[in-house]
Amino acid sequence: MSRSTPIGRPGRARFAAGVPVILLFAALVACGLSEEERVSAARADAWAELQEEQAALSAKRDELAGLRARVLAAGEDDDVEALGAQVDSLDNEIGNDGEAFATKLVNYINEAEWELGGEMTDEQRAAFAMKSAEDMYLAEEYVVKGGDYRRAVEILQRALGVDPDNADLQARLAEYQDARYITAERLAEVKRGMTEAEVEALLGKVFHRNVREFDEENVFAWFYPKNPEEHGAGAAAGVFFREGDGKVYRTDANAVEGQAEEE
Repeated sequence: MSRSTPIGRPGRARFAAGVPVILLFAALVACGLSEEERVSAARADAWAELQEEQAALSAKRDELAGLRARVLAAGEDDDVEALGAQVDSLDNEIGNDGEAFATKLVNYINEAEWELGGEMTDEQRAAFAMKSAEDMYLAEEYVVKGGDYRRAVEILQRALGVDPDNADLQARLAEYQDARYITAERLAEVKRGMTEAEVEALLGKVFHRNVREFDEENVFAWFYPKNPEEHGAGAAAGVFFREGDGKVYRTDANAVEGQAEEE
């Protein structure tokens, strides 16, 4: 028998004996790292975790978008109520996950010792790009779910203050600023007999405060704001629906007259 041949039960005994050696070696290596190296390693681990969480969150958001599309395209044979329940459940889950992720991402950014006003590092660019992507999703939710372009524009403008060179942010902001106010050309696309879903597809989700019911006339209306700089504060165009079938029976480009700002 050679001297290198282990004695006894080689499998478990050899592995168990090696564990303390490995841990000791790891501890010695860790002790040899400088403070800067330890911080760098910790941030690398935190960044990897953020990337994994964002990927998981994006997958859920894609699933939600698919469910929403199924609801809009649902036919008579589809269980719209069940689909709606799935949308609500997943939407709530994504909302909770998104808040937790945003908090962790902001903490990651705030804990960094980046030089203010200096040239951005690769780490800084990546972190701000991730934050901008989250801000764009949040802004989109305000538009898709509530037609709240004002809030969406505020979110994107704030994001651009931190990440001013982000082309995606700039493009999304320009898109929402264009869509924020109704124009005569866009209103003209709405035709008599259109459904609520068809109008929403053309003009976007109406803001909940801009929906009015006229019980005496058995109609309801959606009001879309017009550019106050051109038409005065509060000016809006209206799309009027019949209560019975929920279809358009008329539009009015000057449904609400604007008021000039007092000097």
